[in-house]
Amino acid sequence: MGQLITVEELPRYAPGELKLDSTPVGRNDFRLRIFRYGPSDIWVPPSENYLIVIYRDGTTSMNRRVTGAWKQDHVGRGVTTLLTRAEPSNWRWQHDIEVSHFYISPTLMTKTASEAFDRDAETVELHDLLKVEDPMLSWINDQMVQEVAAGGPGGRLCYDALALQASVHILRKYAAIEFKMPCAQGRFRPAHARLIEDYVEQNIFRNITLEELANICNCTPVQFARKFRVHYGMRPHAYVLRRKVEHACQHLRKDRVALKEIALLAGFADQSHLNRVFRQHMNVTPAEYRRQVCETKHEA
Repeated sequence: MGQLITVEELPRYAPGELKLDSTPVGRNDFRLRIFRYGPSDIWVPPSENYLIVIYRDGTTSMNRRVTGAWKQDHVGRGVTTLLTRAEPSNWRWQHDIEVSHFYISPTLMTKTASEAFDRDAETVELHDLLKVEDPMLSWINDQMVQEVAAGGPGGRLCYDALALQASVHILRKYAAIEFKMPCAQGRFRPAHARLIEDYVEQNIFRNITLEELANICNCTPVQFARKFRVHYGMRPHAYVLRRKVEHACQHLRKDRVALKEIALLAGFADQSHLNRVFRQHMNVTPAEYRRQVCETKHEA
């Protein structure tokens, strides 16, 4: 496969007037741009991203070839065109149009597919569709444009939520997904279990991510979480929280340090976080637990 072009290189092959760019508020793995185009006859090299074209203004006949024969249809506001990644394409139209482009990275699509379908996605291919009338994508596009244009507080959070909604919608309706072979079912090997437990103990004082633990066993996060639940009977997050509480108990039994310091030593965000999780697991607060330990020692 030859060199894949980036989002920034696309205007060299499809020159138009850039009207809006999501870069200030958006994310690199899901970019939004609006272009105004005159009549054109263009060839676009294979792109590293999936391309979704949503027509905003103007109507025209559109001719496009990706592989095989040319396809022709009439496009206008409310119409969506999809182009998978890594495929060259020819486009030809005769009238002025304004369009939104969604550029979606393969990393985001495979990650979203894995989470949405609870299976490890390996590849995602979009269907070759020149004309689809999809009110959901048109609505998401309008909301994204408003967020980018307004630039108000919370714009990035709204944009991220819309990007996720669009990605899941596209995967459900317009994608062929190839999933990885499932990993071996059942429990971890004893050596892997020891590595996991040792890693948790050595890093209990900080936030431990699922990705970190999965890397220990060369699993994907989805695979790791599935095997972990079979082996330990609980989710990884629940296991780590339980170990943090047990570490807090050790400090409460032998140390006279302040509760806020114990919270940090055991890997909690603050004393309030310690109090909340400790009560859920032990049915008492850390202070009550310390007092009970002291009373037991005095009685002995």
